[in-house]
Amino acid sequence: MRNVLLVFLGGGLGSVARYLTVLGITRWLPQSQFPWGVFIANLLGSFILGFLCVWPMMKTQNTAVWLLLTTGFLGGYTTFSTLTANTWELFENGHATTALINAAASLLLGITAAALGFACGRWWHA
Repeated sequence: MRNVLLVFLGGGLGSVARYLTVLGITRWLPQSQFPWGVFIANLLGSFILGFLCVWPMMKTQNTAVWLLLTTGFLGGYTTFSTLTANTWELFENGHATTALINAAASLLLGITAAALGFACGRWWHA
């Protein structure tokens, strides 16, 4: 039950952090049709998860912190469903090129961000 509560707490905090990220970026770029807020949140979350994945203590010695930060917080902060809905909405509104850029860039840059997170985490713990 404790683990469920940790994921619940982390997920709630992550969701609020994503909402604030999207809100802040939308206010900064109010005229953009591109979903920059979700895009940035997903890339940042991918980097952070990659970084945390190389911390040996996170997975083996501190399951509670791992669940709170990764499954909980980052699970709430990042969002595949919103990415796909934003992409489809762009298609429906006649912005097919922007939709394709959103989908492709999210996948490719998300993997790149995770790889950079892994590399930075290994460097940090070397």
